[in-house]
Order: sequence, then C-alpha cells, then structure tokens
Amino acid sequence: MGPPQEASRERGRLRSRCTRWWPRLRALAPWVGALAVLLGLVLAVRPQRFAAAAERFDPVYAPVVAALCLAYYVLQGVRWRPLLRAVGSRLPLGDTVLLNLAGQSTGLLPGGEVTRAVLVSEVARVEIGATIATITVQELIYTVLIIAAAVPGALRHSFAAVGVVIALVGVVAITVILTVEVVFQRVLAIVNRVPIVGRYSPDIQEIHWDTVTLLRSRETVRWSLVSALQALITISMFWVVVRAIDPGQLSWPDAAFVYAVAHLAGAVSLLPGGLGGFEAAAVGMLVALGFPFGISVAAALLQRAGDKGLGTVYGTVAYLVARRRYDLSHVKLVRHGQGKRREQRRSAPAGPAPRPA
Repeated sequence: MGPPQEASRERGRLRSRCTRWWPRLRALAPWVGALAVLLGLVLAVRPQRFAAAAERFDPVYAPVVAALCLAYYVLQGVRWRPLLRAVGSRLPLGDTVLLNLAGQSTGLLPGGEVTRAVLVSEVARVEIGATIATITVQELIYTVLIIAAAVPGALRHSFAAVGVVIALVGVVAITVILTVEVVFQRVLAIVNRVPIVGRYSPDIQEIHWDTVTLLRSRETVRWSLVSALQALITISMFWVVVRAIDPGQLSWPDAAFVYAVAHLAGAVSLLPGGLGGFEAAAVGMLVALGFPFGISVAAALLQRAGDKGLGTVYGTVAYLVARRRYDLSHVKLVRHGQGKRREQRRSAPAGPAPRPA
C-alpha cells in the first residue's frame, strides 16, 4: 500500500473521530462559557478579596437558605401536578414532587432543564411534548410574577423602570405568540426558514397546542397562587444571602428588583441553568445599588450555591430514590425534548396537521 492510500485512510480515521466528538464538544460549549463567566468574576475581584467577602457570610443563615431552597422545589412540584393532570398524568402528589425534585439533579447540565419532563414522561406514560408544555406554562407564569414583585423596587430607581417595562413587554409578547394562533403561525413560518431550528417545527407546534390549552384553563390561573409563593420564597432566599454577608443594606423590594433582572438575564443567556448570566447581572445590579464589587460577587455566587447547588444535591438524592422505585436505570436523563409523536408521524400517512379544538 502506497503513501497516498495510507494518508487517505488516516484522514478518514481523523474525520471519523472528529464526527464522534464534535456533538459532545458542542454540547459542552455553553457550560464552559458559563464557567468562564464565573471564573472571570472571581478573577476580576481577585480571589483573596472574594474569599474575604465570602467569609463574611453568617453561618446562622445557612439552615434558612437550605430550607427555603427545598421549599421552593417542593412547591414547584405541587404547582406542577395540576398542569400534568391536564395533559393526562395521574401521578399522585408525592410522586410528582419526588420526580420534580429528581429532575434538579441535572439542572446545571446542558439540556438538564427538561429532565423532570423526561422522568414524568417515562413514569406516567405522558408524551414528553405535553410535559414540556406544562413546564413552559409554569415558567412563564412564574416569570410574570417575578417581574410583578420587582415593580416596587424598580419604581424606587428611575434608571431601572424602563428595563422592567421592557421585560414585562417581552413576557407579554411571548404570551401573545403562544396563545394567538395567527401570530404563532407567522412566527413559526420565520422559524422554519432557520436551517437548524426549522427541523423542530413539528415539536414546537405540538408544544404550542398544549400550551394554549393549559393557559386557557381556569385551573391554571387558580393554582398560580402557588407560583406566587414560589416567587416570594426564591426572592427571600436571595435577600437572606445578601443579608448574611452585609446585614441591613438591602431591602426586600430592592432584592426582588435585583433578582428579577438577574433571573431574566439568566433566562435569555441560553446558558445551562442561566449559569453565568444570572451572576453577571446580579453583580451589576448590586454594584449599581451601591454594594462593593467583592461583596456583590460573593453574594451572587453564594446565591447560586444555595439555589442550583443545593438543588442539585437534593435532586441527586431524590433521583436515587426514584431510580429504585420506578426502575429508571435505562432512562437517559439529558435529552433535547423530542416528543414521541415524531415516530408516530413517520409511520402515519401524510396529511394536514390537526388543529386543536
């Protein structure tokens, strides 16, 4: 065999290895970017100063933070159950709370935000597209309530009022897109022109139909009181973390304002769990309110440790329980939410897609 053939085979082997590793590298890229943001914040304030600011955290508040974190995720499961029942799930409340908590075990991984949908879909035999729609509705209502809680604090700072209004307009726009059929179809037509996103158009359509049904339900509005309690708890946890580092310097309305801006920044950053985007926005807002940079960075990172960090710990314990109870050893936790109806469509005869009643 001559040198040209050897070189050709080597190029083929190299291309094959690149083809296998490229999807993994692409999936890890957002997570690496998020870690780069966090590392950049620590380096900007200098590790010694960051450590000194973090050491100011009063350990008396640690159990309070842990309890608030657990209460938030338990209530998230309680709020989720009526939404799941509306799409056909008959899971008892305790099982729903357990699976919701188990889903937090991958909350900081790319695609990990749909793990709870994957688990419920597997246990309750509900289509994953429908479970993702319930999460969409739950998070949309929660975001609206977070913004509403931020209004009193925003009115005390004229520089931020415009930002809160823009965020509220954005959430209203998303609601209109999801609920008004004409608007949704026009947006979907634009999405179909995007090469990568367009292939998910059937899944987006299915989630849209389920979302419309849920948003128009009276039960959805009635159970939003639990979402309001979730918002109060998560804002209070952020307020407690800042208070534990720098007592008496941040009022609850201001904490709600800072948290809402950071929450929205994390949501639009498209990073896993909002990691990096949340912290950067929280630091910026705290500095704008007069907090030292070192304390702001320490508060943002400790908030993340108390929220997603503890959530991951709670979720891992819950997943180990759920894994044994429901025999979930074969389930792939992190996936990109493609519904079971896709396989059904492949075997079904072609025709116009049905419209919801």
